[in-house]
Amino acid sequence: MSGSTVEIVGPGEVLVGERTTIADGVQFIFHRPAKLVIGDYCTIGPGVKFVIDGGDVEVGDWTTLHDRCLVLSGQGVRIGQNCWFGQNCVLDGTGGLTVGNGVRVGMYSQIWSHVAAGEQIEGCTLFGTRPVIIEDDVWLVGSCIVASGVTIGRRSVALIASNITKSWPEESTLAGSPASLKEKLSFYRPIDISEKWVLLEGWLNTACSDLGLVQVPHERALIYRWIDQSNEESIVFLKTEQDEPLVGSVGPRTTVCFLSSKGYRKRLTDIEHRVLKYLAGNKARFKSIN
Repeated sequence: MSGSTVEIVGPGEVLVGERTTIADGVQFIFHRPAKLVIGDYCTIGPGVKFVIDGGDVEVGDWTTLHDRCLVLSGQGVRIGQNCWFGQNCVLDGTGGLTVGNGVRVGMYSQIWSHVAAGEQIEGCTLFGTRPVIIEDDVWLVGSCIVASGVTIGRRSVALIASNITKSWPEESTLAGSPASLKEKLSFYRPIDISEKWVLLEGWLNTACSDLGLVQVPHERALIYRWIDQSNEESIVFLKTEQDEPLVGSVGPRTTVCFLSSKGYRKRLTDIEHRVLKYLAGNKARFKSIN
């Protein structure tokens, strides 16, 4: 966070991880004592505002909040790793908000965990809080609205301008207002680990020249290091954690990644940063298991 002009107001604590970028004009506003933890490799864009009125906030590694996003916390907000929020999104944790790993939310979307309108003394019933849960790898394409109390199952896709007023199971494709299920649309196909391995090796070998890497020959592992032999950093990809003995003892500057779980043992090295960032767009998003 060094070099950024940010504003911290109120009785809260802000903890920022390594290799995280926080733009100028970001505001952290605490109305009650709470803790805000931002992980490693995160990007917080200009004008993002956190307003915390109780409940801690956690932002996982590799997560990006673009310009002018608003995060509200009452019962707490937990955002997983490798998430992406477009410009001007609203993330409301007044009633509690949990966002899984790999969630993508397009610009101008709103996720609400509370409703408050007319006066209760006059009999208005539009008042209450209910937690929202958005599971792993959900994609809200853009300008979507999620109502309080909703759970959206993993790998679901909500097409642009969807108004999601009830919960949906995993791998649902939604559209409309109120959102309904589009049974003939599916955006995932079956893919086994052998095909994943071929894709991964192809992407990495293509990227070697751009990233300044060279592949180290190995029969059952994908191992890459810098072309500059004086730099001892390396990154290793294995199919499963059970394959870890294949590479023997590794040093403190070697990152080991597992394709089956897409987990990795974090080392905060340059090679880890460059390679995993290259993959994280829409290829493969690895998450820390340290």
